[in-house]
Amino acid sequence: MPPRYRRHYLVQERSTGSPSHTMTAADIAWHMRLHAAGLRHEWITPNALLYAWESDLLTVTPEGHVCEVEIKISRQDLKHDLLKPKHSQGLLMNGSFPEKSTGKGLTTGEAYEVERRKAGAERIRRPNYFCFAMPCQVYRTEPRIAIPRYAGVYTVDEQGRVFEERRPIQLHTERIGHEDLLGLARRMHHRYWDEIRRARHGAAPLVGQHGPEHGDEHHRDAAQHHEEVGMDTA
Repeated sequence: MPPRYRRHYLVQERSTGSPSHTMTAADIAWHMRLHAAGLRHEWITPNALLYAWESDLLTVTPEGHVCEVEIKISRQDLKHDLLKPKHSQGLLMNGSFPEKSTGKGLTTGEAYEVERRKAGAERIRRPNYFCFAMPCQVYRTEPRIAIPRYAGVYTVDEQGRVFEERRPIQLHTERIGHEDLLGLARRMHHRYWDEIRRARHGAAPLVGQHGPEHGDEHHRDAAQHHEEVGMDTA
């Protein structure tokens, strides 16, 4: 979360599990959602497809700045994420455009950035702040995993307390636009009604559910991750 809203920790709802309870991505997402809401962030949206990659959790500050939270549940999970282009190719830090290997298809988000680049855009769209969120032991276990200096680090314990281990740096100052906010609203709208449908009729997909911003391949990946995180919107 942005530095000006820094708190050492925020006590959330206590876990109902035993001390040996293994924290899941859904647990971390829920506690980070409560933490963000406590800092007056809005538009708290899980599994958002706003950029060239899928974001586990996006929040918007009262100033209109976007915070992305990447949720990791193991050290191996964290190491794997650091190899992704948004870190390894400088997409987050420098706003660099992604470079895809020959023959590999583009996701809808990546294709949109290609078109923006052709139209003269100089930098990729990205959040104002980027953070990792993980169980305390994943981050604190020695030897520490090297995390890019721009990334904030938040840890969550089994009581649901959120600790700011490291502040994120501000990547840029541009505020989120109305069209992007509408995109997040549409996603929350579709997800709400999809949850109602699931409760009534099972897991069959809704006809025409895919919005214009979702390609089939990207949507399948997002749907699979949504099931894994298991989050509703704010």
